[in-house]
Amino acid sequence: MKKIILVITVLFSFLNVLKAQKLDIIPRPVKIEHKAKVFVIPSSVPIIIDEKLQKSTDYIQSNFLKNTGINSTVTIGNKHKNKTIQFLVDEKMSLPNDGYKLSVSKNGVLVLGKSPNGVLNGFQTLLQICSAKEVKKGTIPFVKIEDYPRFEWRGMMLDVSRQFFDKETVKNYINWLAAHKMNVFHWHLTDDNGWRVEIKSMPDLTIKGAWRGPGEVLLPSYGSGNKRYGGYYTQEDIKEVVAYASARGVAIMPEIEIPGHSRAVTAAYPEIGCVTTEETKSVQGEVKNVWCVGREENFQILDSIIKEFAGMFPFDYIHVAGDEVNTATWKQCPKCKAVMEKEGYTDPFQLQNYFFKRIEKIVEKYNRKTAGWNEIIKGGELSPNTEIFAWQGVNYGIESVKKGHKTIMIPGQYTYFDMAQSENERGHRWAAITDTKRVYSFEPVPENDLTSEQQKLIKGVQGALWSEYLDLPTRFMEYQSYPRISALSEIAWSKKEDKNWDNFYGRLTNSHLQRLANMGVAFRDFPPMATYKKGIITVTPPYEGADIRYDSQGNEPTRQSPLYTNPIQTKDYEKYQFRTFFNENAASPAVKVEKPAVANWNTSKVEILNISENISENIDKNGIWYLTFNPTADGTTSGVVSAISLFENDKLIQTYSEEKTLKSKPRLRFVIENYNEKNNYRLDFTVENKEAKESAAKVNFNCSPYQEPEVKVTSSMTENPKFPFSKLEDYNIESYLRTANPCVNGDWILFTFANPVLSSKIDVLTGIPHHPRFIVNDGYVEYSYNGIDFEKGDSFNYGNASIYPKKAVKAVRIVITGTNNEPLVATQDLRINP
Repeated sequence: MKKIILVITVLFSFLNVLKAQKLDIIPRPVKIEHKAKVFVIPSSVPIIIDEKLQKSTDYIQSNFLKNTGINSTVTIGNKHKNKTIQFLVDEKMSLPNDGYKLSVSKNGVLVLGKSPNGVLNGFQTLLQICSAKEVKKGTIPFVKIEDYPRFEWRGMMLDVSRQFFDKETVKNYINWLAAHKMNVFHWHLTDDNGWRVEIKSMPDLTIKGAWRGPGEVLLPSYGSGNKRYGGYYTQEDIKEVVAYASARGVAIMPEIEIPGHSRAVTAAYPEIGCVTTEETKSVQGEVKNVWCVGREENFQILDSIIKEFAGMFPFDYIHVAGDEVNTATWKQCPKCKAVMEKEGYTDPFQLQNYFFKRIEKIVEKYNRKTAGWNEIIKGGELSPNTEIFAWQGVNYGIESVKKGHKTIMIPGQYTYFDMAQSENERGHRWAAITDTKRVYSFEPVPENDLTSEQQKLIKGVQGALWSEYLDLPTRFMEYQSYPRISALSEIAWSKKEDKNWDNFYGRLTNSHLQRLANMGVAFRDFPPMATYKKGIITVTPPYEGADIRYDSQGNEPTRQSPLYTNPIQTKDYEKYQFRTFFNENAASPAVKVEKPAVANWNTSKVEILNISENISENIDKNGIWYLTFNPTADGTTSGVVSAISLFENDKLIQTYSEEKTLKSKPRLRFVIENYNEKNNYRLDFTVENKEAKESAAKVNFNCSPYQEPEVKVTSSMTENPKFPFSKLEDYNIESYLRTANPCVNGDWILFTFANPVLSSKIDVLTGIPHHPRFIVNDGYVEYSYNGIDFEKGDSFNYGNASIYPKKAVKAVRIVITGTNNEPLVATQDLRINP
């Protein structure tokens, strides 16, 4: 009998999960009971709102109308009435502070929250139920939900220094966070490239420090161009946004970047910086961007700034940064060295600790608590009230917790949304390639490294969007944010044991992408998969009903491109690109056609695998071919590959005998010169897994679309030994040149071919691959048929230019006509089309 009851219980639980799936709630609730009946919303439905929620009345009423199409009459009070929708606070509920209960029955809708924010969380769930794909407009299914967050801190940071976002854009961003039950907006208001908040005691911070461009104290950067660029928020703007966020259950934590990342400060007030005889550069290449710790007046200035911040932001914490400080500046500063000598310090991080102890006291003076990036725990102890944001990795969060600090997990490897979402998309790559699935895989609590008591110090999880490369394309900020924030919200809110990627992806694509669209978010949709086999391109959509369009001429598809409906027969598969379109604002990246993997393996044993594959079906032309070994996941990189050999009719074409680690993602070049469809091609290689760890990879073999003629590169500029001119001669698209000095008018980079090259088009790309950093702003490309006389080609547009030669080219030259206002120039391999 007990077994029967258990089976019935499990069955009902399973059915409830299925029904919750149909409501597609994100983040997933803790408990939900769902019945087939519905409450039909009366026209002009009465809404009763607890007086504790009075500041949120307009928000509740307007968003209810937007999501249901039904007008309501609002009453402030706390009396239960039938056929109404009630939002009430019950502080005696046995739930965490942000928890709520939501019930829908024939009598109406009741949302009970432990706190006003709890009620607002329940309101967000109600809106999602009303907007679920399978819920009929004007009805609400009968449900009982009991829900509460896993973490009390569910945050998201937006950098408004590198790119300035106006007040209305920030409000929209807060709206979208509230819709996901995210409760902290971390506002990164100051950095090297702009100070964005009015400080009345220091007016030049915004008169001068909020602007960059010709004639300004700050140079152009991050795509701002040769024009005046910038902006700032008045104190009234700030207070307006704070109130707006509060009405939606979102608190705002401001960040002041100190003592580093402060070029905007020292450019506006040079006396604040250190006086040195030699300039040193920060990680980002900035100079003079550090507060002088030995200048006593600076602490008085910081007192006045923090006082004004406390007057604008009622939140408990003020974030004072402390990351990536160029401590080499302090080592050369007489005033800073004097403090170190006086205090007996031998390490500049001790001086940093001295600085932050004084900052803690100033922050506490104004009844606030200090927060900072994980570097601030170096050099000595801090107040146990100081909260640490572990951005450099989970291990730094573990260190913070073990030192007794409340800690927010914000590791760049999972929650930095300035990271590119695939290999070919714009964005940083230093932490990881981070798509939505990778974000969802993050677990904030390292249970094996911390005791149960220590785990309690992990107060939450947060994402961050740094804005260096958000200038283009239009609305890229939204594309980089969603649906990755949707995944982050479920990590922050839902129970660990309920996390399931397939379940989440189903809810996301069935209803939630449409919710994002309804909110006006220009999100990144999921791309299709296009494969080529036996002369046919077959496309797998990312989800049912996805709109897939394609281009057959090598261009990115648009909404006007042909709709993919059936497999495509072609030999020119390399020219095809495919893309998912959700609406006019939301689309996926364009993807090229891939051939099936030529080999794969998966092992967790210590063993040697000798792999031999007939790959004749994969090879269809002469050309330069690249063999790539791609681990299937982050944790499957164990082992080495060696003895990699390609045979044509059993005759060796080329071999790579040396060992290469799978973690390095080997990319090996082969040249096929005698292709014939009757030829037989074989690939042999050895995998040695030296430890009992997972080793799994797919092996792909693809023909390069470009020519790779022998070339010699020279320049008027000095090369950086770590990024030499030879990087432009290897045709590795991920390697590139960095000069050792800035560019000036008259500088050049010359590509000279050993033999003249016939090409329909040569693309000349500057900057770091996939990054518009260190690009050529002012200049053009010229080319020569004899290596002596040159013809002018395209001018550079956002770092790129092209030429279209009429005959074989002997040389290509980049000609620079003005500075790029950067410490160096970066240049990539030529893309030489047939």
